[in-house]
Amino acid sequence: MSSKIKTIHLLLAEPSSNHAEAIINALRNRGYAVRATQVLNAEELNSALEKGVSDLLLSDSEYKDLPPAQAIEQIVTYGRDIPCIVMLPKNDEELIVSAMNFGAKDAVSRENLQLLCLKTERELHSLESRRKKNQAELALKATEKRCTLLLDSSQDAIAYVHDGMHVYANKAYMELFGYEDYDELMCVPALDMIAKESQDEFRQYLKDISSSSEHQSFSFSGTKSDMSHFEAIMTLSAANYDDEVCTQLLIRSAADNAELEEKLKELSALDNLTDLYNKNYFMEQLQHAVEKAAENGETSNVVYIEYDQHEQLLSDYGIAGVDQVTKDCASWLSEQVEEDCTLARIGDHAYAVLLHGNSKQKAKSLAASLCENIHSHLFDIEGHTVKLTFSIGVSPVGEDTNDASQIISQAHSASNRVEDGNGYKIFNKAVHAAGNEADAEMLNKVHDAIESGRIKLMFQPIVKLHGDERCIYQVLLQLTDEDGNTLDSSKVFPVAKAAGLAEKLDLWIFTQSLKSLKAHSNTKTQLMVALSGASLINPKLVTMIEKAFKTTGLDKNRIIFQIEESDAINHLKRVLVLCAELKEKGFVTCLSDYGNDPSHHTLVDQLDSDFVRISDAKAQELHKDSEIAEEVQHLLDEIHTRDKQSIIPKVEEAAMLAALWPMNVRYIQGYYLQRPGLKMDYDFSASGF
Repeated sequence: MSSKIKTIHLLLAEPSSNHAEAIINALRNRGYAVRATQVLNAEELNSALEKGVSDLLLSDSEYKDLPPAQAIEQIVTYGRDIPCIVMLPKNDEELIVSAMNFGAKDAVSRENLQLLCLKTERELHSLESRRKKNQAELALKATEKRCTLLLDSSQDAIAYVHDGMHVYANKAYMELFGYEDYDELMCVPALDMIAKESQDEFRQYLKDISSSSEHQSFSFSGTKSDMSHFEAIMTLSAANYDDEVCTQLLIRSAADNAELEEKLKELSALDNLTDLYNKNYFMEQLQHAVEKAAENGETSNVVYIEYDQHEQLLSDYGIAGVDQVTKDCASWLSEQVEEDCTLARIGDHAYAVLLHGNSKQKAKSLAASLCENIHSHLFDIEGHTVKLTFSIGVSPVGEDTNDASQIISQAHSASNRVEDGNGYKIFNKAVHAAGNEADAEMLNKVHDAIESGRIKLMFQPIVKLHGDERCIYQVLLQLTDEDGNTLDSSKVFPVAKAAGLAEKLDLWIFTQSLKSLKAHSNTKTQLMVALSGASLINPKLVTMIEKAFKTTGLDKNRIIFQIEESDAINHLKRVLVLCAELKEKGFVTCLSDYGNDPSHHTLVDQLDSDFVRISDAKAQELHKDSEIAEEVQHLLDEIHTRDKQSIIPKVEEAAMLAALWPMNVRYIQGYYLQRPGLKMDYDFSASGF
């Protein structure tokens, strides 16, 4: 991971120094060196804008001395590209829309520092992209100017053709075809400058070049302005001229030794030691793959390969011995890699394979096969037998990357994640961009657990304290590392959520829960499945749930969808619509972690959930603290008054059960009853309550 610290220049239209300091500290904790300027009025903002370029403005929506709309207007007046994020007193969609209408990039609750930091990072990334784009456009214009000068002075005959007509021709091209007037040449179709016997071939090459970026060369007979003929070789290639998609025509005399030129080109693409393609050629091919991905979405994959014993071999056998292994390893790889893939040596002991097409699974299979097969191959150095192992990294070539070097770097980064060598890893942006080493390591373990199938459902019973028995289990997730150690769920889910894995995990848990119910003997058992905030805002969630139930044929009440209080508050409008839609279609819902927020009274009424689960924090302390016990009793009274089913979690000991008995709670859950297990085997009839 990169340890480079980025410096950001921040403008804060925030009257509270304490809150300003909290924002700065939050950003510093995410790896930024923050240079902040607090601007409290229009004059101070003007002064800051005159001094230098800032990166971002964070503006308090309720600050009257410098309202966000006024601040944005001042920034526009100065011609600065400084995005603005408005800090709101609460998370309100109407306020967000209003802020974005007057020019803010986004708006967020001032109390949600984590979301503020995430949106700040996004805007900083967008700002950096815009600045790079502007620099690239300026560099492109300068390059185009230099290219035009080179074209004009080139001894080779060069022209650009669009829809069969010339849009540019240099002096050598005009002289070759006997034209003196540039405007006259512009009126002549390129086809008319080809002898009739070569015209069909020329048409076909023009057609081929429109769908391929490969160069095409052919011998032809040219027709001059005086109708005389000459023999030459034309090379066609796709190009852009004056923002038009064109075909470049490069014409050389047939006297040139085209065969020798082609041979030299072939030799220049090979590595001297191994006879594989060299790094320059591989990077050219990779850049072509990048361009294809950008043009038509055609993805590819790069497999980066290093043998792990390089340093030891260098110490034991010297450069000559390492060269022998590198050469033999290249020969072995050539036998393992299919011919339609591009295999190259790109470093002292590093190789790379470019797999074309939608080849993610093929790339993973190749990486696994190479790691497995290399074990059985013996290499010889000076009469000594040695074995090699590989560290392999796989990186996709997609639309989100336009730099071939970056893709190689990503694949190399993935190979570095192979601990102790002898394995492969898939590049993952979330792991690469994790805020610290601990998060990156945990996220790496989560990805490995998912990819390797070390992920299981656990079931913990939720037991009726009074009245008839009812079979309900809370569904939990267990992930283990490659050594069989269980990953701490309290650390797994925050990291997975930050990395965008929450919705993927939700879907896996839901589908596996349906399969478990389908296979379970008790046809009345219900499973409580949690939905994360990422799933709640998915507009296709209810449709997906309905389709899954239709496929299994299960009753709709077999799954109880659990929504956390904090997620409900953060996405209130969406959750209100979602809960109403689920209830209308016959599904069951549960509001969990209830009682942490002061607005909980209205939330119970608004969501109209079937179950309400008290927060873990309050449940754990209710038998130790009389005030908390009174508060929980009040919450339970509210729940029961609204005819909802209450659940108390974290029942860990007998003393807690004794405290709960007179509170008239409906359901309980915790280690005192049973720890989470892999089977739904709790005897609800023998609970003894």
